[in-house]
Amino acid sequence: MLHTKIFGQTWQTVTRSLKLRLLKHDVIAENIANVDTPGYKRRDIPFEKVMEAYLRGAPPLKTTNPRHLKPSVFSPPTLWPEEIVPEDEGTPNNVSLEEEMAKLAENNLLYQATVQALIKELELLREAITEGGKR
Repeated sequence: MLHTKIFGQTWQTVTRSLKLRLLKHDVIAENIANVDTPGYKRRDIPFEKVMEAYLRGAPPLKTTNPRHLKPSVFSPPTLWPEEIVPEDEGTPNNVSLEEEMAKLAENNLLYQATVQALIKELELLREAITEGGKR
């Protein structure tokens, strides 16, 4: 866990956020792919809830047996997307293409913002290594 000592908590949080954003992207893409699938129920990743649990130090998964393995801080998020219950039970499919495309665009913007935060963290690390570029 050398990278923990070198990069610190910010690095861990940003990388966890990126992994979770990628997972959310995959789930939204799956919803879009199933927009015309009868009976399909849209799914979502509760990003804020998972990150909040991570920052509190609690794993996002529940262990129902004492023999279950605890998720590692450095492992990719291994949660199952929440199934969103349709408002109208008679609706065969609760996916709205417009809503999913908007969610995809929002997730993409937040992913890009997180990448910028990671770049900034690396720039700060480089500056610290080179002593601010001054000799």
